[in-house]
Amino acid sequence: MPATNTSDILIAPFRGITVKAYRNALSRHFGYFNEAYAPFVSGIGEHKISPGKLADILPYESMLSPTVPQIIGNNAKEIILYAKAIEDAGFDHLNWNLGCPFARIANKKRGCGMLPYPAEIDQILHEVYPNISINLSIKMRLGYKDASEIGQVLSVLNAYPLKHIILHPRTGLQAYGGQASTDAFLEATTRTQHKLIYNGDVFNLSRYNQLRELLPDVSSWMLGRGVLINPFLPSEIRGVIYSDQQKRNILGDFHHELWSYYMSSGQEKRSLGMLKAIWYYMAGVFSNGSDVFKRIKRAKTRHTYTESIAFALEQAFASDQELESYFKKLSTKF
Repeated sequence: MPATNTSDILIAPFRGITVKAYRNALSRHFGYFNEAYAPFVSGIGEHKISPGKLADILPYESMLSPTVPQIIGNNAKEIILYAKAIEDAGFDHLNWNLGCPFARIANKKRGCGMLPYPAEIDQILHEVYPNISINLSIKMRLGYKDASEIGQVLSVLNAYPLKHIILHPRTGLQAYGGQASTDAFLEATTRTQHKLIYNGDVFNLSRYNQLRELLPDVSSWMLGRGVLINPFLPSEIRGVIYSDQQKRNILGDFHHELWSYYMSSGQEKRSLGMLKAIWYYMAGVFSNGSDVFKRIKRAKTRHTYTESIAFALEQAFASDQELESYFKKLSTKF
């Protein structure tokens, strides 16, 4: 089944990478997606928000594509306070993260660590909904320790008018290992009244088309690591194909925008670290992605870093098989 232009394509949040500068550069140079989700904020407090908690999403007019702020936590008052603050800033949609799998977060009953406690999720939503006037959506997993946890959570969520649920069909303990379960996703569709958006292992165009066949009723897709590795993936899904030279020009312009942003801070070492975090994924767009990243990682100065990027932009682009291989190699490192 060929890809069509009708599906919504959403960009997943990644802390430390998909900040405003990255999201805007992705929109400017690659595009072809509908929304980008901002990395989650936490520790909002119950009474007054620090300006730093809003810096990544303000001003509203600076977003080049529709952006959805995200919060993580287990405090209804924090969610209410943040929802009101972003509404005042111009946003009409907040996402609550019930999916983050990292133990340091989940063990504090945040992210997917909330999923074993459906009664507490119910209590939070019961307090939140009378006190917010913007849309609320949820990003979640099958459970924290066990995939059976999703059943009771979905029963709770059915009582609330959520905008949608983004479901990554793995447990928190799986993190990004193993297989994202399309069977579990399909089962979830029978247990919820809400629109489900699929998230998980869309690592290349072939996999996207395969998932379209397996999940024919899904109309919205969230791309995560697949788009970090290959930022051309949304355009490929839309049927837009660039020549290799066009790809090199686009990647070069994209990188130059991010380079200029980070280097403007005057903190060269930190800036190189942020750029290397982006290339940790994006090197996989080349057929010899591991070698490309090793060269970038070794760069210690502006000069050697610039040389490593020039080398990268001369390389052949990865095939679908190579994109899958790079994606799965990274998945084993979490």
